[in-house]
Amino acid sequence: MALGLTRRAALATGAGLALGTSAAAQPPASLLTLRGMAGARGLLSGAAVEPQILQQDPEFAVFVQNQCSDVTPENVMKWLLLRPSPGVFDFGWADWLVTWARARNIAVHGHCLLWHEANPAWLPRTMGRAQALDLMQEHIARVVGRYAGKVHSWDVVIEFIERADLRPDGLRRSVWMEAIGPDYLDLALRAAHAADPAARLDLEDYGLEYDDIPWMRDKRASMLEALGRLKAGGAPLHALGIQAHLLGDHPPSFGAGLRQFLRQVADLGLEIYITELDVKDQAMAGSPAARDVAVADIYRRFLDVVLEEPAVKLVNTWGLSDRYTFLAYASPRADKQEVRPLPFDRQMKPKAAALAMLDAFSRARR
Repeated sequence: MALGLTRRAALATGAGLALGTSAAAQPPASLLTLRGMAGARGLLSGAAVEPQILQQDPEFAVFVQNQCSDVTPENVMKWLLLRPSPGVFDFGWADWLVTWARARNIAVHGHCLLWHEANPAWLPRTMGRAQALDLMQEHIARVVGRYAGKVHSWDVVIEFIERADLRPDGLRRSVWMEAIGPDYLDLALRAAHAADPAARLDLEDYGLEYDDIPWMRDKRASMLEALGRLKAGGAPLHALGIQAHLLGDHPPSFGAGLRQFLRQVADLGLEIYITELDVKDQAMAGSPAARDVAVADIYRRFLDVVLEEPAVKLVNTWGLSDRYTFLAYASPRADKQEVRPLPFDRQMKPKAAALAMLDAFSRARR
């Protein structure tokens, strides 16, 4: 469906009339937000946020509240910030975000319990199995248990497949893998489930989106094998998380291969969460306006395929406004122009990508 100028304004404010419709015929104003349109299709939709920014920028905080039914803590639940020393947990900002979200009827997607990066310097690089198990299970019990009944879902382990590490099973040689063995995935899931039986648990990874990139096709195969083993073993695994950091300078080859992969994941009895969606425009040529059109087309093409699969239950972007995107400092443009990977611009006005998302949500197969 085409989205006119009035709907553009409504998307930014959460109110307004659809172009060319009467007041009696217009959809509820809430549907004109990403939160509202996704919710009408039974989807959670949200973004990664930093609680410090929500506190410091009240305008942005209200904007997030209007647009998001779900938020992901971008950094404050990672080991590096959560555990400054072996015996100390600093839950301050994580508590603040969970309290803020719950007060606004916004679900929290916990991120993340285990990762091979963003670990504190005190975490040993090599450990015996018993030491690693005790540390891993203690961490999961403390963190998930603290937020039991308050966090909707968790990225339990992220980026756990790495075929370049040359293991036959495709698993990444992380500190947890090396110390505990392949069953660390099962044991981590069981620890999280014991701490909060109601939470939805996923394993999350990148590099699963493109049909024409050989290593991604191979990674899909390793992923399906790993998920199948875990499900066959009775692990409390509920979903696969797909990061979806899409490439602005690569053809959007989201087609039959991606559809088949998503269906195979669903056939294992798993939900699918799109957890870190954005489009990297650092290597794209053209003016900002031209890039915005191309970026929106990538959002639309990806979501049109993904939302054909009813097992997809959550779509979170990695940030919401270009005012706050990690790509601005992690991967800036060589020409010094601002990066524009997200649905809303620095003034929190809807870009073509926001309208593409709204359109895709409106047509999602449920």
